[in-house]
Amino acid sequence: MKKNSTITTIDIGSTKVCCFIAHIGDRDSFKILGIGYCLCSGVRSGVIIDMESVERSVAQAVESAEKMANFRAQSAYVSISGKNVESKIISMTLKLGGRIITEDDLLYMFSNCDKEIDQNREVIHSIPVLYGVDSMNGVKDPLGMFANQLTANINLVTVTKPQLHNIFVCLERCHLDVVGIVAAGYAAGLSVIDEADMLENQIVIDFGGGITSMAFFYKGIFCGSDVISLGGKNITNDIAYGLNVSFANAERLKTLHGAAFTSMADNRDMIFAPVIEDNDTINLQQIPKSALNHIIQPRVEEILAAVRDKINNSVFGSDFSRNVIITGGGSLMIGLRDFASGILNKRVKFKKIEDFIDGSDIQIGNNFSVALGIIKFAQLNDYNFAKAKSLANSREKIGFWKKILNWIENNL
Repeated sequence: MKKNSTITTIDIGSTKVCCFIAHIGDRDSFKILGIGYCLCSGVRSGVIIDMESVERSVAQAVESAEKMANFRAQSAYVSISGKNVESKIISMTLKLGGRIITEDDLLYMFSNCDKEIDQNREVIHSIPVLYGVDSMNGVKDPLGMFANQLTANINLVTVTKPQLHNIFVCLERCHLDVVGIVAAGYAAGLSVIDEADMLENQIVIDFGGGITSMAFFYKGIFCGSDVISLGGKNITNDIAYGLNVSFANAERLKTLHGAAFTSMADNRDMIFAPVIEDNDTINLQQIPKSALNHIIQPRVEEILAAVRDKINNSVFGSDFSRNVIITGGGSLMIGLRDFASGILNKRVKFKKIEDFIDGSDIQIGNNFSVALGIIKFAQLNDYNFAKAKSLANSREKIGFWKKILNWIENNL
């Protein structure tokens, strides 16, 4: 990705596909030229289960963005999510024998950090968190330092090969080349973390449709992630079942009137619900808002409790004890920040991603946080060693993907 170029980002989520086309300027600036999105029912908890459905959604979202931007997309950066995306910190050690640390030393460590992973998994990120130079730990950049021994703590993010392959196949069928893969939780974090957040450790919680992800940032550096297979779609299903309304009407009730917890005023405030009667007719009934929020609150509490347990049981639990940022479509729910603060027992901040966009007349909300974060990932990709590693292996991987696509063309 070069400066003053136009890129395409695609977020394949459990409820919708989003596409952004953006112009990357100087000094890490960008301007969104076009957006497109389409409902998607072919993804479950981040995994493609209906290729044709996802292909149609991707094609429609990309076409809408292309028309708005007056630009023809040929390649894209794509998100990947779900429980098959795993993150772990590994430690690498390199004996130097008393000499200056070079860039080749760092690249050598990254090229060998994935040798112990399962053969059914593929590395999508290898991000240095901190280095150790001899007895000195916590070094951010060891280049040019004299040392006998270099150690590195690397956040290795992997995904199962079938899930990754299906992403490539889907975009190939839409005539798009994949130039970068990013974990959705990582992208969501990049969309809302600013310079002030880099002074402290942060947890970014992305409330998506099918999953809720947690991304851990050590002073701005992505150092870990986790997910739970619950999200806004589960809340909508609860409303549809509890009030006997269609899924579409349940989603609208949640968006317009839903809150994370029930208040005293909810018993007095009345709303209309298009209830489905036994003979399949629609009867517009007036119900108290409390009837809606009594359904929402238990599921929100379940999601937040699961998030809390994941955080507490992670290796980062004690080091990330204060700051939480929430984003994603579910973060827009009334009262969620305060409710989350009580359950997580942490200081919770809500950030609007439109505050992080300059120079664009296009209005977007927090439900597009991943697609926005992929743009920032594309900018960072010029400077991290994950890209250097991927470039070093590019010939091997390109040949690997060509073999897969040739097999598909000849056998399907």
